[in-house]
Order: sequence, then structure tokens, then C-alpha cells
Amino acid sequence: MTRSPLQDKTVVVTGASSGIGAQAARQLAAQGARVVVVGRDRGRTERLADALTSPGRPISRHVADFADLAQVRRLATALSTDLEKIDVLLSNAGGAFTDFTPTVDGHEPNYQVNALAPFLLLRELTPALASGRVVATSSRSHRGAALHHEHVRDQLDRMAGLGPHQRYATAKLVSLLVHREHHRRHSEVEIVDVHPGLVASDFGRYLGRTGTVLKHVARPFLRSPDAAARTLIALAESADFPNLAYFVRDRRGETSTLVDDPELASAVYEDACRRLEPVHR
Repeated sequence: MTRSPLQDKTVVVTGASSGIGAQAARQLAAQGARVVVVGRDRGRTERLADALTSPGRPISRHVADFADLAQVRRLATALSTDLEKIDVLLSNAGGAFTDFTPTVDGHEPNYQVNALAPFLLLRELTPALASGRVVATSSRSHRGAALHHEHVRDQLDRMAGLGPHQRYATAKLVSLLVHREHHRRHSEVEIVDVHPGLVASDFGRYLGRTGTVLKHVARPFLRSPDAAARTLIALAESADFPNLAYFVRDRRGETSTLVDDPELASAVYEDACRRLEPVHR
């Protein structure tokens, strides 16, 4: 039997409570990887980890809600303490929110959950990720977002005036920009972003009744979480990792031209760092 490139490698999977993340964790465990699952829902996360645990190979599990940066900081501390080295971070946690109610940290929820919190985790885990790689779940919707390198903070703070899809698209654009700038500053960590396609998961639960109905009607045409997870894992185990590439499903795609704007990437990165300065509450 052919040995998997990920056998005995340490892989952290965020957003593992369900959908793509849960399927990725299952596939990785089957390949003999040392899987660490991170989910928002405690019950689902515990059940998945228990189901994947085998004799001599326990599945580590952590619970963190990315809508609370304090929980993400605790997660980063726990992972850094438990894991000397992380070979792969599957950065899959995210969500689409219609409600603009700020998070406990005062940020627009799409921005925090899809961009700011994953960046915080990446930044804190960078020492453990040295010579490792990040495979991040992205979205083609980022191509519809607009940002300018001047007054980035003001633009992001005015996201309340945007519709829910535009807020989500902006958050995904920020995530891509932050990844580009993070690699420029920390070239020891390789990163690739992937739009997995429209997936038949519970991701759209945030979109309310209309979103639920639309996903039910479209389900026969949607990609399965299992297929989407295979895309992420194929990149994670690739011998020739396509650093800083952007994929749409299984092929290279084109990002917004804004992703290649170094001034914008730097401005967004610096703003994110300032927002992540610890606030005692």
C-alpha cells in the first residue's frame, strides 16, 4: 500500500465541526495523519474526534468560536503548547452572516470570522508552522469587493453600509491580502487559497430561511463536502506546493487584481495587527 505524504504529519483542521472540515479530518485520519480538529460546536467536535480516534492514535480536539478573539488566543496558546511543529494548517473556519450586530470584540462578524480571527491564529502559530504550509478556504466572491490602500480602517469600519454578500466578499478579499503580506514577512510559511466551489454543507445556515430554501433546491447541483475536502488535501500533500496560488475547485483561478496590490496588502495587514492588540474586558 502506498504511503501517504501526510502519514504521521501533524495537520490542524479548523472549522471541523461539520461540512468540508469534518470530511477533511476523516480523510486525513484515514491517511495516517496526526489530526487536530478545531470546531465551534463542542458536541460535534467531540463526536468527530471520538469517531476518528483509533488505538494508539488519539485525535486531539479543541473548541473555539472565531467570533470571540479571546477564544482564538486561547486556542493558539493551547496548540503552541501541545504541538512543537505543525506541518499543515487547513484554515477552513468561516461563515456568512446577514446580521451586522458586532462581535464581542466590536467587529463586523463576516470580517472577524473570515479574516481577522484566522489571521490571529496564523500569526500566533507561525513559529510552529516554520517550513509548513497553510491551505485556506477562500471564496470567488472576493472578486466583487472593493478596497483602497488609503484609509483602510475607515473603509472596513463602514461595512455596516454594505449588504451581507458584499460584507462577506470584502472579508474574503482581506483574507487573501493578509495571506500575501504575511508570506512576504514570513516566507518560511507557504500559503495557498482555495475556492472549493458551491458545497452542499450547512455553511448557508447563517443566511436564514431564504438561503436554506435555495440550498435545498440547488443541492443536486452542489459539490459534496467530501469532494471539496479532497481538493484541500491534494494541495496539502502536493510535492510541488503552488505557493501563493489561488485555486477554484481543482484548477488555478484568477484573483481580483487588488490581491496583487502590495500597498493595499500592507495597509490591510497593519490594520489587522492594530485591531488584534489585546483588549482586556
